[in-house]
Amino acid sequence: MLQSRLQKRLKALDLHDYKSYCDLVLTKKDKSEVEKLIVSVSTNKTSFFREPQHFDYLLSNILPNAHQQGKKQNFFKLWCAGCSSGEEPYSLSMVMHQFTKTHPGFTFHIDASDISIEVLRKAGKGIYSHDSLEDIPPIFRKAYLLKSKDKTNKKIRMSKALRDSIQFLWINLMNDSFGFDDKHDVIFCRNTLIYFDRTTQERVINNLFRQLKTGGYLILGHSESLINMSISAKHCSPSVYQKI
Repeated sequence: MLQSRLQKRLKALDLHDYKSYCDLVLTKKDKSEVEKLIVSVSTNKTSFFREPQHFDYLLSNILPNAHQQGKKQNFFKLWCAGCSSGEEPYSLSMVMHQFTKTHPGFTFHIDASDISIEVLRKAGKGIYSHDSLEDIPPIFRKAYLLKSKDKTNKKIRMSKALRDSIQFLWINLMNDSFGFDDKHDVIFCRNTLIYFDRTTQERVINNLFRQLKTGGYLILGHSESLINMSISAKHCSPSVYQKI
């Protein structure tokens, strides 16, 4: 798979073997080529409201509890780690906006990060094809999706309210520090750990937990878990963990 994905870069650079390519990106440290390397080897599969049970749990459990505990006067901070082309953070923003409509004074902010600059550029624009929208509930489609005035253009754009609630950032989850000023109430890191070995998974999980407030929640993908990891967490729901 790695050879297949990098073959296009070798061809573009007129290189004849992988050693020459490694010398270019590791020894000469060509920053522009490192960016292209990351784009080539990253997997960016995502969709709106993927694994919808997590959004239901956020709306029915986490947010009401936070509101009752007095967070309505403060920012509720979320982080979507490994956000790919933006479908997940925009889904989160729709849920959060819906909650604020019935809970005046409750405010929020979403950080969304990825290691691929290319997908972050797409995410920041918030423009998607019509065929990617089928999993968005009708109530959200009506409230937050903007159709193109050009009827031949089969694209939609996320509303300004959604775009303004999200900050897109380049972050490598292997770093020990992520550069945030404040900790988060909820971190979504779903279907990202599956690409790491077990040792790396535990390192990343510990990094994420340091960025969580005590009592905050880490939400993983359904094929991921904290089983046999030395993490101080309470299992609340399938792949939902609370920092204790």
